[in-house]
Amino acid sequence: MRAMARSAQDLRRLFLNMAATKKSASTAIPPKEREHLEECVAAIKSFIELWVQFYWSFRRIFSGDTVTVQKELQFLQLKSEVARRHQYLYDLLGNLYIDGAYITDLLRKVVNLEKISHTQKENYYKVEKGWHTILINLNDTLITIQFRMDQEDKS
Repeated sequence: MRAMARSAQDLRRLFLNMAATKKSASTAIPPKEREHLEECVAAIKSFIELWVQFYWSFRRIFSGDTVTVQKELQFLQLKSEVARRHQYLYDLLGNLYIDGAYITDLLRKVVNLEKISHTQKENYYKVEKGWHTILINLNDTLITIQFRMDQEDKS
């Protein structure tokens, strides 16, 4: 909950700073920076799709789906892909990434499907809440970047 409140505060602070320092048309985003921001937007959208896929793969198992060797291998590959793409996003976004470090913590908690299938409800719901918090942070990061681009387009 504190993470969500903190990220909301960070987002509000960023919007207020952007509004206070509104730039004129002559100081629009340089083309290279604009390309970088567009790359950030595309990378975040792609990562969100992967993040949702990751959620459903462990949610199905907790909901009673059986764990097979094939599903376990697919899950571990997906988890590995999430970790790689998260690192790419972290490097790409830098300080624009709102609470990006939380993903690593969640990936440590979700070890494999077999462990998820035996997780107690209370612990599972903590993991699910963490997943949702991260999704909100990803969307906040995306909105912040898109807002900046939109503001520059208007000036």
